[in-house]
Amino acid sequence: MRKIISQSFLLLLIITIGLSAESDDVIRIRAVGDIMLGTVTPDGFLRPEEKGNILKYISPLLNDADLTIGNLEGTLCDSGVTDKCEPDSLDCYLFRMPEIYGEDLKQSGFDFLSLANNHVGDFGPECVNRTEYILDSLGIGWSGRPGSYSSRTVRGVRVAFIAFHSGGNCNSSLDQNAAAEFIAQVKSDHELVIISIHGGAEGLAAMSLPDSMEYYMGEQRGHLRKFSHMLVNAGADLILGHGPHVARAMEIYQGKLIAYSLANFATYGRFNLLADRRFGGILEIELTESGRLAKAKIISTEQKYWGVPLLDREHRFTFLVDSLSRADLPGTGIHLTPDGHLILEDQGR
Repeated sequence: MRKIISQSFLLLLIITIGLSAESDDVIRIRAVGDIMLGTVTPDGFLRPEEKGNILKYISPLLNDADLTIGNLEGTLCDSGVTDKCEPDSLDCYLFRMPEIYGEDLKQSGFDFLSLANNHVGDFGPECVNRTEYILDSLGIGWSGRPGSYSSRTVRGVRVAFIAFHSGGNCNSSLDQNAAAEFIAQVKSDHELVIISIHGGAEGLAAMSLPDSMEYYMGEQRGHLRKFSHMLVNAGADLILGHGPHVARAMEIYQGKLIAYSLANFATYGRFNLLADRRFGGILEIELTESGRLAKAKIISTEQKYWGVPLLDREHRFTFLVDSLSRADLPGTGIHLTPDGHLILEDQGR
């Protein structure tokens, strides 16, 4: 009788251990693409004060995560000078948000923000420094300038965040060997490394993902497939792309999720939101401590009223990402249910 009980107990123990291994604690991440909450230059592109924070309708979804991540397109700065555009030009784009808008980002739950993009330097080094200072004071981690990364411990897991861009004064997406060495160095004392990449051509024609170097207005914007794969090989656990301002494919590479463009999320006043440009999403990812992808889904959003993000119950960003993934990456592209859930059993890669 004892032997039967012992064997039953042993079997139960094995099953329990197996279930525990499959039920590891996960870190739940919610990530979005480009954020520009309004600009003071030129006049007339700030939301009326009585309307409040443009993120307020979507903030509950952003706060509902262990880590919330986005790309801050521009600076938080109440001063600064620029010679980039003619005064009051509507054909040249400058993004400088009032410093008080940092509170909107904090209240909306952002933990990490990328400052590696082509608008962070619009108003010179003074405004870059000021933006970094404000985010530090709010407890929001950032990465942008060369050699910069942010880290945070979540449920005992040390997580690093590194942002890249092809332009100057940023962690460069054009120097692939240096980037891979940087990832490997940071990975040595972090369990998880999350990457943000601002790159690729721009506009509706850029929705299709090329397997080559990309250009925009004569400027190199990176070979994003090659760069992303190299970073995964170097130790990256999740790659979040943005920059084209439209949806792009997503893929599973070496078991890691790569989102090539999360598109525009909250871009008030100065962005073209016609056609598919107005659709974005909140990408939710669950990662184990070892970096295993446990679950993922897309919550589709739509920008209305000059760039206010709202939930899109028609799931149009999900449809775009699923279609682009199947077309551009037939071997590794993700498959999604109509309401945005990643079908993991299809990802046998």
